[in-house]
Amino acid sequence: MRTLMLPIQAGRLTVIVRREEWPLERCLACATRQNPRRLYLFVSKVLGKHWPVRPTVMREIHARLATQIADLPGPLLVIGMAETATALGRGVAEEAALQAGRDDILYLQTTRCRLSRPLAFGFDECHSHAPEHAVYLPERALQPLFRAARTLVLVDDEISTGRTLMELARAYVECNPGVERIVLVCITNWLSDARRRELAVLLRRPLRFPALVEGEFHFEPDSAFPPPTLPQVVVDVARHHDNLVADPARVGLIAGRWRSPGWPVCPRGQPLTIIGTGEYTYTPFRLALALEEEGWDVRFQSTTRSPILVGDAIASRREFQDHYGDGIPNYLYNLDPDRLPVVVYEHPAMLAAHPLPSLIGGLALTVEEPCRAS
Repeated sequence: MRTLMLPIQAGRLTVIVRREEWPLERCLACATRQNPRRLYLFVSKVLGKHWPVRPTVMREIHARLATQIADLPGPLLVIGMAETATALGRGVAEEAALQAGRDDILYLQTTRCRLSRPLAFGFDECHSHAPEHAVYLPERALQPLFRAARTLVLVDDEISTGRTLMELARAYVECNPGVERIVLVCITNWLSDARRRELAVLLRRPLRFPALVEGEFHFEPDSAFPPPTLPQVVVDVARHHDNLVADPARVGLIAGRWRSPGWPVCPRGQPLTIIGTGEYTYTPFRLALALEEEGWDVRFQSTTRSPILVGDAIASRREFQDHYGDGIPNYLYNLDPDRLPVVVYEHPAMLAAHPLPSLIGGLALTVEEPCRAS
């Protein structure tokens, strides 16, 4: 056990580390949110979101976590949390299926996209600047697995209070009262033993908490720090995204059946940053991984809706409108100016409409085959 004092602009985090399968300093750094409801942020160095990371490191993280769920009773339903943990969630599901050689792992992600299809359930993330999550019913052929899972696996980058995952688990239990166990997977778990027991009582099922780092933390705000103002977001709730959605993870897929699409040829001789877009991160990550395995010097990261102040772990920030045309501010952090950025979109319509590639002097491409007519 060890204790670290981590100062940020908004105050100070005191972190008590109880267990480390992966060293804390290699897992994360800290920053200040542009959000008065929660001023601090743990910036993951291995997630591929706000911090550029080697794709092979990401895959090792996926594989390490997958070993802790690969042999659980099936069918398994694995749900990754949008937007931050969509690549992590699917990566864990894919690696678990490969490790155990099984074909009964159904993967879904939560989403903030609005689709014209039946909703399984929705829930809120109370501290988020964009709290609405949706889980859509899978395609008809996958619904028996969805309704009969014996093990529910929820994947997020970190767990601090467990409230959001508890709400998701409760919503799923209403769809499938027969689920026998619930597993909350993350990179960093900050739950106390008392809180873990409380969650097990509330969910009335055995709980497991696979993680690479476990501990507790306390945030002490700086009274002299001026509270930041959240960016103004006005969303047209009647607007749907069916014609822009291509990632099958929102409607369900069987893990372990990944097939590489035809990758485009990238220019040789220059270090690359492959950039996923919002919730769409797994296929861009696999593109980056394939390039690294072929000998490229490549890093992976993604755009995000999360507003973070420059300083601490955030060296730079680019702001632009979202790629779905909703008028929501999006951000790209810590972009390496010495690498050629390649932005990967999930739908061809975004290539001409979104300004990010020209703003950062990069390329744009799409490689996902649409999963519905558009």
